[in-house]
Amino acid sequence: MRWSDDKRQWRRSKAGAVKKSSKQTRPMLKRGLSLVILSACILSVAVYFFMLPKFPVRHVIVQHGDVAIDEDAIRAAVSPHLRHGFFRAYVNGIQADLLQLPWVKTAEVEKTWPDNLLIKLSMHDTVARWNKNAYLLDNGVVYQPHIPLTATPLPELSSAQNDAPALLALYYAFKADLATEALSIQSLTETSEREYVVVLSNGIDLNLGDKDLQQRVHRFVKTYPLELVDKANRIAYVDLRYENGMAVGWRDAGKVGAT
Repeated sequence: MRWSDDKRQWRRSKAGAVKKSSKQTRPMLKRGLSLVILSACILSVAVYFFMLPKFPVRHVIVQHGDVAIDEDAIRAAVSPHLRHGFFRAYVNGIQADLLQLPWVKTAEVEKTWPDNLLIKLSMHDTVARWNKNAYLLDNGVVYQPHIPLTATPLPELSSAQNDAPALLALYYAFKADLATEALSIQSLTETSEREYVVVLSNGIDLNLGDKDLQQRVHRFVKTYPLELVDKANRIAYVDLRYENGMAVGWRDAGKVGAT
């Protein structure tokens, strides 16, 4: 409605009221010029702060508790986001790239004026060594870092099939059953014939075969305190590949006795 009124006034001024129209349009021109100048200033400020690589991020602080991290991997994930300065370092993008690292469980990213970036990380637990030269995380991911992730001794898991999640699930199941007799796993191996061998921390090998794995471990756990615990330091292996029993191999004589 206002645009129509102005248009009609402009037409009348052309017909003979030029002086009156000129007086009315001067304030409008001034306001328009002011808006143009203000817009140019705002645009200049925007370009200065957001388009140019001003205000570099000089300090990146990574908090990760006592867990060892691959610093090179963190640097590679974060550095590309810092090339254009503090204001164009988008925390959501940094967080998303950090979460792509297989050993990062959660990531929080915060910018602090004028040049600080704070990163808080929590890690997936490293539960085992995998196939001698890598690590297995609690999410079933195999990770081969540039540096050791931990100095703590870890159980050794290996598989000719390279099926890490499946072997990890078996490890957790066996671990829970054996823990009832204060037994722990030193290694768990899946052979090329898809048979499974557990080596306990006391040096006893459990030959489980290729089927009924959980039942066979449970059978050993039931028998161990009754028949085997007082002879544990003499036992080389226990063969559980039987329907209703097991065979024990002794360290000293090398002979096998049926239980």
